[in-house]
Formats: sequence, C-alpha cells, structure tokens
Amino acid sequence: MSSVTALFEPLRSWLSSESLQNFVSTHTHSIIALKKNAPVGEALKTLGDNKILSVPVLDDEGEYLGAFSVGDVLRVLMQELETQLGHGWFERMSTIKAAELEAVGSAVCAKKVHTVTHPGDLWLKGDAKTTVLTVIKEGFQVLESKGHHRIFVVDPAKAHSVTVSGNTVVINIKPGSEKPEASGLRPTDIVSQLDVVKLVSQHKDKLELVMDKTLEELEIFEGSVFTIHASATALEAFHHMALDHKSCLGIVDNTGKLIGSVSISDLRFVGPNNYGLLMSTVSEFSVIINGKGPSAEDAIKGTRVAGAADGKWSDVLKVVPLPTLTPSATFGKLLETMASQNLHRIYIVDEDGKPVSIVTLTDVLREIIKPEPPQHNFKRMGTNDLPETTDDEEGDDDDDDDDEDEEEAK
Repeated sequence: MSSVTALFEPLRSWLSSESLQNFVSTHTHSIIALKKNAPVGEALKTLGDNKILSVPVLDDEGEYLGAFSVGDVLRVLMQELETQLGHGWFERMSTIKAAELEAVGSAVCAKKVHTVTHPGDLWLKGDAKTTVLTVIKEGFQVLESKGHHRIFVVDPAKAHSVTVSGNTVVINIKPGSEKPEASGLRPTDIVSQLDVVKLVSQHKDKLELVMDKTLEELEIFEGSVFTIHASATALEAFHHMALDHKSCLGIVDNTGKLIGSVSISDLRFVGPNNYGLLMSTVSEFSVIINGKGPSAEDAIKGTRVAGAADGKWSDVLKVVPLPTLTPSATFGKLLETMASQNLHRIYIVDEDGKPVSIVTLTDVLREIIKPEPPQHNFKRMGTNDLPETTDDEEGDDDDDDDDEDEEEAK
C-alpha cells in the first residue's frame, strides 16, 4: 500500500507551483492594524469585531513594529493577576472577588498595545519565487515544535491607501521611510493557516488518493486533548491554558463526555468592566460570551444560566453546539468541516462522546507536507561480525529521553 506521504504528493506538487503572489491576489484580505499607542481594551474589541486572532502593530510612521494576538492577552492577564493578587493567587481562587478581577481587567485593558506585542519574524515577500508550499513550511513552520498560524505579507507594488478610524488602521500601502531604525516594512496582506486549508479544500481533485482515508488510518489524531470540568471557573481554565501552553480546553460533564470548549480567543469578548465574569463556571462563561445567556453584567451580579444551579451541564451548553468527529471520519470530512465552518480545531470523540484527541489546522497542514520516515536497512550480524568494544564503550548505556514536542497555541 502507498505510504501516507505518497498519498499527498499530487497536492504537494500543485502547492509548489502555486505562487504566494497569485494566492494573495485571489484571496485578498483587508489588513486590520493597530497604532502602537492603542489601548489593549480597544485592541481586543478590534479582534472581536473583525473575528480575527492577531493584528500587526505599527509605529508612528505606519511601519511594522510587531504583532498583537490573543495569546499576548492571556500572557498579560496572568502577569497582572500575579502583580495585583500576589504570588500563589491561584491557590486562593475561591476567595477572589469579582471587584478584584475588575481592577485586573481595567489595568490590562489600559496598557498600550506596543508594550505587550511579540516580535514579528513571519515576513514573506509576495513574489513569484515564494509558493504556497513555502508558506506552509517556512512561514507557518508546521514541522517545527512551535509553528505560526499566519504570516503578514509585504508587497511593495501595491498602491498607497490608508483608512484611519480612531486607533485602528486599515492599510494597503507601499514601504515606509528610510530612517535608520525603520524596518521599511508595511504589511499589505495576511495569509493564515485557515486560508490555506480552504484553498486545499477547493482542490479536492489533488486529493483523490486520500479523501476516503479515515483519520484512524492516517493516524492524524495522535495528540492529547486537555479538558476541564464544566463546573470549574473560567479563570481556572485560562490559568491552565497559560500553564500548559494550550489555546483551548475541552469542557466535560460528570461522565467525561465532551459538551463544549473554551479558548484563548474567548478573551476578546470580555469587556474592560466585565472581568468579574471570569469567576463564572466555564460552561456559563462560554454561553454568555456567545450571547446565549444573561448579560455579562447580570451574570456578575449572580444571574445563572438555566440548568447551571442544578449541575445540568449538558443543558447549559446545548445552546452552543460543538462540532466533533470520530476516528472513523474521513480526511475529506475533516477538510470539509474545518473549511466550511472556519474551524481552527476540531475534537475527536469516541462512541460515547468522550474526547480522545484534537486535530488542528497545523495538524492538517503537517500531514500534507511531512516527509517520508527514514528507511532503516538492518543487517543480521553473527557473533563473529560484532565490532570490538573498548572498556569505555562496554556497558555505557545512553539513556536519552525523547522530548515530546508540544505545539504552542494549539
């Protein structure tokens, strides 16, 4: 039988011929960017309103300074909790008051966005030499332990055009000034992992060999899934995400059945004055930020989501459906589900609805481009064929533990 790697060869060949320049021209995104002095609260609203997870940050001349993402928000939130509530605040979580979290939230949202950005090393120039396959390998770096979810593209050929609204900037502009410290780079386009997975789903003719293969056959869902009980607080959930370098947790009921999910991106919908909502159960938090329950203000004052007081967690979360697949689902079904529903991840559950794994966009792209495993040709050796050993070599056990690479922001 053909190896899994060979099944994707027709698609890889096509991706290596599709230029980034052509892809960007046919999949145009308006770039939403932030001025460096925009407050984090406004930055979060920008992410939420535009349904995006990251934006470039620009200096006073409109040149690229760094990137701001939902992951930065979680990091800053944890730092501010430590600053205001003291070391070991997590062990005292049951005593934390909503008012204390409101103060934390106010401090987080008042910070200037340039103070919490991360460096941007994701630049790829949109020229004919850069292909979509290059973007997957070198831009997203999906074969590395910590990949990227998007790249910002600089295209000098684009005309100058700027639209400013408050501290939010929509840009489509040529390179910047020649000041010595300037990057000279101004982002003109963005390409995300989801964009590429959607592109792949549009070219199923290149996937005829693999579309009917099951996830089990492809062994595409080998990663562990992290979960939290529906009754735990949202603050506990985010603390665990920060601690374990995960961007989401599955929400389970008393039987271990998967009934929902919470992710870092949910922080986009917590307003500056509503951080007390983090003391709600994670299941109620999920319902409220999706606009399916009481308002954040009422929830902070004690209004519960229907079913929560009785511990009927499945009833609480039934208004927020969660897409799932089983190990017997096909790769074609996985691709269609993620592309059509704009999913960054999908949980894999067993016949009882219990989570067994999770598949991310990174997993899908890694499966497409991963190289063939090395071939080992072993020769059976007789006693007389054994090499001589020195005293130093004999009995020297090299106990190298294989480190498990953990993908960040999964």
